[in-house]
Amino acid sequence: MKDAVTYENLHLKLGETLLSVYQLSIVEEPGKHGRMYADAQAQEGEKEYLLYEECGDVALYADRGERMESIFQGIVVKMDAAAKGGRCEVHLEAVTRSYMMDLSVLDFTFQDTAMSSHQLFQSVMQFYPDSQALIFVPDAPLGQIAVQYQETDWAFLNRMLSHYGAGIYPDSTMPGICTRMGLTDDCEETGWDAFFYTVMRDAAPQRAKKEQKGQMCYTVEADDILPLGVKTVFHGQELYIGKIYRHLRKGILVSEYTLYFREGMEIPRYNNPLLCGVSQYGTVTEVKRNRIRAALENDALIFCDDQYFYPYSTVAASPDGSGWYCMPKAGDPVRIFFPTDDERGGYAVSNIEGESAPGQDSPISNPDLKDILMPDGKGVKFIEGGIEVCVGDFLGDITLTDDGKIQMNVKEEKDLGIYSEGMVYFMTEEGGTIEASAGTQIQIKNDAGGEICMTDDTIRMKASSIENN
Repeated sequence: MKDAVTYENLHLKLGETLLSVYQLSIVEEPGKHGRMYADAQAQEGEKEYLLYEECGDVALYADRGERMESIFQGIVVKMDAAAKGGRCEVHLEAVTRSYMMDLSVLDFTFQDTAMSSHQLFQSVMQFYPDSQALIFVPDAPLGQIAVQYQETDWAFLNRMLSHYGAGIYPDSTMPGICTRMGLTDDCEETGWDAFFYTVMRDAAPQRAKKEQKGQMCYTVEADDILPLGVKTVFHGQELYIGKIYRHLRKGILVSEYTLYFREGMEIPRYNNPLLCGVSQYGTVTEVKRNRIRAALENDALIFCDDQYFYPYSTVAASPDGSGWYCMPKAGDPVRIFFPTDDERGGYAVSNIEGESAPGQDSPISNPDLKDILMPDGKGVKFIEGGIEVCVGDFLGDITLTDDGKIQMNVKEEKDLGIYSEGMVYFMTEEGGTIEASAGTQIQIKNDAGGEICMTDDTIRMKASSIENN
């Protein structure tokens, strides 16, 4: 047990100005920024300087004689100063520096399923100078995508830690951004067994699923300055500091700790409700059966060891992947749709970019036309009375009609070739006719030199031997 700290031993440093504290309240909870509310005094002449020129850094120390013990360090978010009787009374509200992670709403997608939980958390923390994080969750591959949608880094880390039943615990006694992610097995010796304490059981319906240990908590007051998430032994039981409330009572600093069993510190898994119904846009990079990989506009990673495969929503398919198969190719635009708040349920769908006024012959202008078209011009058009197969931006097509006719068209003076390793037959039923027409001439020849040429009303035959029956 440490000696009690009185208000006379408290030193509040606002920037470079030292203030005398006479009222104090500090609140700390998992997943939230530590907050300090303080009333202090300074010289009256320092009022303008404190309001307009002093920086927002604040630190509270306890004078332990041989050393100064840190109690709270952070930044001021609200402050007012008033001149009273030759003194300047200052009321301020401050938060831990973890608040800096809760300012900007961001959109990122982490697609590397081989990325471990520690790598994910460290990749977020790396953008904050003077930050440190002690991570106590399993360092295993994510095995899924992680989507940060309209979330601050602080909210994203809290949510991802809930996947492991863990919380984030800011340490208000340390400078910079200092956090614990998950619960440590290291134990802090306290010697609180002789103190008065209160036992409480939270048996509300929303906590009914928890075992009895998860519903129990102990409240004890002590002079020690310990951070959130620390384990200690209290009356022979391993408990964790889950809440802290520090305040001045009759001029003495009192720290009220709420202790929980590990089961009571578990955070239920939750998802991002803003993700429901959202689409992310990108480009297909790989296709494998009915799944695709995609480079998204908001990718957080340049390289992936094992990029996530999205199921692709095809027109129709059988359970084994056979049947109708309509998949994009690499380079095609794609849209990743998230139907629920869980990113694991996301799937890929086709993406039509831009807007235009369709022509009269465009399938978009006529809902009765059912066409399947590719960007390079290949397509199948379900026309009235038949089917038309086209290639090369409609430079050639074959039409099969319901009455059994087949028509081949070649546009822009392109050649039409019919090739076969065997024989080519043109046959009709009895009484039928075979008709061939051309604008200039019809020519039939073989590799041996035989030739039949029809021009206008003239037929010319050329061969080493011509037989006429």
